[in-house]
Amino acid sequence: MTNAEPVFRRSVIDDDPQDGYFLRAVDVDGDGRPDLVASGLTRGEVVWYQNPSWTKRTILSLGDRKPVALDAADLTGDGLPDLVLCHDYGNCMFDCGPRDGVISWLRNPGPDGWDRPWSRRHVADLVACHRVRLGRFTTDSRVQLVALPVVGPEGGAEGVGSAARLMLYDLPDDPVAHDGGWSGRPLDTADFTIVHGVVAARFPGTPRPERESFLLATGEGISWLGTGPGGAWQVRKIGDGVPPQTSVENPEHRFSGSGNLGVARIGGRPCAVILAVEPFHGNTLSVYVRPPGTVAPFDTPWERRQLRVLDPPDGTHDAVGHHVVVADFDGDGDDEFLVGLRGPAPAQGVFYFKLDASGNVLVEKQVSTDSTARIAVADFNGDGRLDFATTAYDTVGYYEIPDPKVCLFTNAFGAPGPVMAPPGGDG
Repeated sequence: MTNAEPVFRRSVIDDDPQDGYFLRAVDVDGDGRPDLVASGLTRGEVVWYQNPSWTKRTILSLGDRKPVALDAADLTGDGLPDLVLCHDYGNCMFDCGPRDGVISWLRNPGPDGWDRPWSRRHVADLVACHRVRLGRFTTDSRVQLVALPVVGPEGGAEGVGSAARLMLYDLPDDPVAHDGGWSGRPLDTADFTIVHGVVAARFPGTPRPERESFLLATGEGISWLGTGPGGAWQVRKIGDGVPPQTSVENPEHRFSGSGNLGVARIGGRPCAVILAVEPFHGNTLSVYVRPPGTVAPFDTPWERRQLRVLDPPDGTHDAVGHHVVVADFDGDGDDEFLVGLRGPAPAQGVFYFKLDASGNVLVEKQVSTDSTARIAVADFNGDGRLDFATTAYDTVGYYEIPDPKVCLFTNAFGAPGPVMAPPGGDG
C-alpha cells in the first residue's frame, strides 16, 4: 500500500457540450482504445468522442425525449459494442407518468456509418427507467438486460413512495431481425424505493460468482441483489443508510437510505470497504466495512460510520454527491475512490479518497473543481495507469450551470502495471 499524493492532468475534451448527465467509457470503434459515450437530458443527444483525437460524432438525437442512461455490449456478434439506452423519461422523477419511460437498443453501424445516426430498435416501455445494465444474470449463454426505474410504476409523487419495478429482459435470438419488444419479467423479490446507485459485477463469494449481481443504493440503504443456486433472486441487506432527511431543493420530500456507492478491494480482500453518498442526491459520505472473518461478503450487515457531511452550498441547493467510482489509481493493488459532486461550489468537483481496510482515510484530495454528474474510468492514453473523465450535471429546469464541459484527467502519479477495469458504475 502506498499513500502517494494523487496527481491528474486536466484537459478539456468538449468545452461546449451544452448538456451534461451521463458518461461511459466504451471502445466504440474496436481499436483497443477506450472512447467516451455521453448523453444529456437538456439537448437530448447521445454522442461519442473518438480516442485519441476526441472527434465528436452524434449517435442519436432525441430532443425533449430525454436520454437518461446507457450500457454497452456486442449484441449482434460483429465484434463492435452496441448500446442499450433508456429515454423518454418525463419531466423528472417527481413528474413522470404511465407513458414515460422507453428502452431502446442502438446498433453500432461500424466505420461506414459513424457519421450518421445509429439505427434504433425498441426493447420495452418501463415507467421512470433510470439505469440499465447488460450482463449474464440468470444464464451463462447470452447477454441479458436488467432495467431499474428510480420510482414505482405509478410515476410522479405517488411513485416516489412506492417500490420500483425492476425488470429482466432476454435478448432475442436475432435482435436485428426482431421487430418488437424483448421478453421481460419482473424481479419479484426486489422491493426497493428510489433506486439510484447501481453497481453490477461478478462478486467473489456470492452464491453465483460467475454471474453478475448487484449492489444497490436505495431508499432502504445498501443491499446486494443476485441469484442463488436455484435461479431465484435473493436480497441481502448491508446497511440502512441515513434516517429520513428533508431536501432543501425538494422540501416536500424526505429522503432516507443511500444514493450512490462504490465497493473496493483493499488489503488483498475483495469487497472490503464501501464508500457511499447518502441519501438520494445526498450530502453525507459514509464508510461501510465488511466484518472480519466473513467468507460470503454480503450475508451479514456491514459496519457503518459517517465519514463527512457536506455543508449545503447555499439556501436553495443540496450538496449533491452524484457518482462514486472505484479503481486502483496509484497501482499498489488496493482500490481508491472518486466521489463526483454536482455543485454549486464548494460542493463541486471530484474528491479522491484512499482508505485502509478499516475504512480510515489515508489520503483525501480534491482532484477536480468541475461540476460532475458522472465519472468514466479507463486507461485512456495507454500508459498502464487508470485515468478518469467527467461530464457536468446540467439539466434544464432542475440544475443548470453556465459552462458544462467534458474533461479528461490523465494519471500522472500511479505506478504503471496491468490495468484492471473497475466494476460497473452507478450514477
